[in-house]
Amino acid sequence: MEVNTKINGISPPETSFKITKELLELAFNRKCYPSSSPGPREFLDGGFTKELFMYQQFLPKLKKLAAESGAENVVDLSVVPVHAGSVAGQPSKFTNTPWSSESFMLMTDLNKTSGFTMADRIQGLDLDQTKIAMEEIAKLHALSWAYKQKNGLNLLITKYPQLLSEMDTNSDPDLIGMGPLMTHLSASCYKMVEEKLGASHPACKSFKHFIARCGMETMSAFLHKNQIDEKSMESLLRIQPDEDKDYNYEPWLVGSHGDCWLNNLLFRYNDQGKPVAVTLVDYQFAREACPTVDLAYFLYASIRPVIRIQKLDELLQVYHDAFVRYCEALQVNLLPGFSLETLKRRFHRAHIFGLVLSIIFLIVVLKPKQNGAKVTNGHKVELKHGETLFRSLMEGMDQNELLKDEISSIVLHLYEIGVI
Repeated sequence: MEVNTKINGISPPETSFKITKELLELAFNRKCYPSSSPGPREFLDGGFTKELFMYQQFLPKLKKLAAESGAENVVDLSVVPVHAGSVAGQPSKFTNTPWSSESFMLMTDLNKTSGFTMADRIQGLDLDQTKIAMEEIAKLHALSWAYKQKNGLNLLITKYPQLLSEMDTNSDPDLIGMGPLMTHLSASCYKMVEEKLGASHPACKSFKHFIARCGMETMSAFLHKNQIDEKSMESLLRIQPDEDKDYNYEPWLVGSHGDCWLNNLLFRYNDQGKPVAVTLVDYQFAREACPTVDLAYFLYASIRPVIRIQKLDELLQVYHDAFVRYCEALQVNLLPGFSLETLKRRFHRAHIFGLVLSIIFLIVVLKPKQNGAKVTNGHKVELKHGETLFRSLMEGMDQNELLKDEISSIVLHLYEIGVI
């Protein structure tokens, strides 16, 4: 047996085990934060605690539910096998006392064992990749929704408080200072739009009005610990939906990924280069939330406007059909009032979340590789407080033509459809 171990800071070290005679080959990734890692301990340990919970408890329960429903071949959520893990200073499920000075997880290396790879964050996903990812996201949402129904839960967080997560820009140490930074980012994005469209363009004027009244508080409203206030969010739209006395405003709440963008997706392809499988990874921000928040996060951070704008209806149809198919296989009711039209309506107000996310996050996604910070889950490897991180990423953003085009395209489109 050959054993090779490589430790490299907090980047996931690689450990490979190879049986002689090549009868069997196993490969593992060791994802860890050593005790000496920079960054706030609450953030590091909190993320690992949640991710271990997802891999060791919650996701296996969803897989078991699919099997018990006879739907394991239909709602076959792909989950990376995690073989061991611990949070620094805490007992494992096998011990009564702390035993590790590092937070770590040992998981199967899907690249070496099954050929899964990550997509290019700057190029973004193509239509085939996007569709298969939408179906996989729908599996997670449908399974967690079915779990709630089959266990008589109104909220997942009543049984699993690990899925409670609320953005608080006043008390969260990783978000303190993000309010003023958001103002600066918004001003920088406005200058980009002004340069591309002109100050007199109505879309530019609408964007200026939007950033004057919407900021981190707006994003927080989409990430409220209980639910989105549908009427309040729709009131932010420049063009309000038509009055519909039969519209159901009940919240849609499912187990969501929470950090759903292409850096947290692994794809496997056939010999023709078409994606045939996808796996969601890095569940450190998993939470109970409206499914449209995951969808907006994914579509705005992972796909360039040429696909997202032109193919949005087609992509929402893919998600809708998949969610309905999975709920039928799991023998549960749909979300209250769920239909293609109501999905489109709720995603329409989620464009607001997508725009605020774009202002904050596209400087990370579209940072040129030759001079960009190493990005994992949207964070530099040298984890710092959110404010310091984003200030470092902002360097050179006014020279990033791809970022200018992206932001301007988003603003123009959202003006044209009455969001801003």
